[in-house]
Amino acid sequence: MSNIKYKNQFFASCPSGMEQYLKNELKSIGVKEMELTTGGVHFECFPELAIQAILHSRVASRIYKKLYGFEIKTEKDLYYQMKDIKWKAIFDLEQSFKIQILQGKSPDGKKRSKFKNAMYLGQVCKDGIVDRFRKDTGNRPDVDKEYPDAPLLIRVEPNNNPHSQKENVTVSLDLCGKALSFRGYRRLSVEAPLRENLAAGMVLKSGLKADEDLYNPMCGSGTILIEALMIKAAIPPSFLKVREYHQFESKEWAFLEQKFFTKDKYLVENTKKFFKEVADKASQGIQKLEKSKSKNVACDLDERSLKSAKSNLDTAGLSSFVELLKDDATELEIPSFKGKVLVNPPYGERLKQDELEGLYREFGERLKNSFKNSEAYILTANFEMIKKIQLKTAERMIVYNGNLESRLVRYNLY
Repeated sequence: MSNIKYKNQFFASCPSGMEQYLKNELKSIGVKEMELTTGGVHFECFPELAIQAILHSRVASRIYKKLYGFEIKTEKDLYYQMKDIKWKAIFDLEQSFKIQILQGKSPDGKKRSKFKNAMYLGQVCKDGIVDRFRKDTGNRPDVDKEYPDAPLLIRVEPNNNPHSQKENVTVSLDLCGKALSFRGYRRLSVEAPLRENLAAGMVLKSGLKADEDLYNPMCGSGTILIEALMIKAAIPPSFLKVREYHQFESKEWAFLEQKFFTKDKYLVENTKKFFKEVADKASQGIQKLEKSKSKNVACDLDERSLKSAKSNLDTAGLSSFVELLKDDATELEIPSFKGKVLVNPPYGERLKQDELEGLYREFGERLKNSFKNSEAYILTANFEMIKKIQLKTAERMIVYNGNLESRLVRYNLY
């Protein structure tokens, strides 16, 4: 990699295992140039489409705008390359920044980065940025680790050449601030909640249709349930953040205060139109749910989980479209049900081994006997418990909930 100044190139990250669904989403909003990789999708487009991705992607974790690429051999090279960038064009002296270092393997996966101390690399990058500002302005910007105006991702990875000492560096600007998985509806939660974008990926994998029944047993705080309802009704995942922006002019995404955006009046005006489209689609989605005759049922035995689910459904404005029951998933029957069963059962943190085995075995029996002509999708990080379901596996998929390796398993119920 020689020195590169990127223009309209971006990277969307997502949970491992969900890359194809992310690529499908990008294609649906009009992105044409894409390259799928582990953990996300590289893509090229005008900034308008990148903002559309922020507003409409259900499985993306973050969207990054690539800024610069270069090669280094030493930490000193990194310092001078960072100092050489005209940072005033990216953010102002009065704005804050934050640096995240991500060290990857070579593209062929055979080499690891030779740099052992990511914290030191971050310090070197900070020094380069600060010294450039001092040179240009006589002063330096502040670092803000919580709410930076310019969150920077510095990716360092070796190349494939086994004899090369050079490593490739890509400098990117995080356009999101908070991860896109934070939709804004989860005010109350339970222990180890499922990430919203992984829950959405699970629903997309199931192929849930607007007119199909939905059952979410062991619903916890309602994450799968809410994501499924939004997908059934084609409600954009950003609709609550857009509402906050309209009501309180809150800066829900980092890009709203970044110079590439604020200096482009056409992009600003187009984004206002995008926000209105999101609000309109959300209203239309609510109307679809009001007219729908399909069932949406969820249950849990834990009172605290049900309270969390009800609170989150209320925040999302979706409570009236769900039958939320305090009931045992191993016993509950839903007459004339025909659709998708989506569940993320306990992994074993709060239950003893024999209790957990009994839960999975009895739930498998309930699926077999009471949900014929439907499909069940079970997401679990406890691989041994999958065997206790005692149903024939139709498909098995490796996914990650954060750093937790999990399995998403499909069962065809006859």
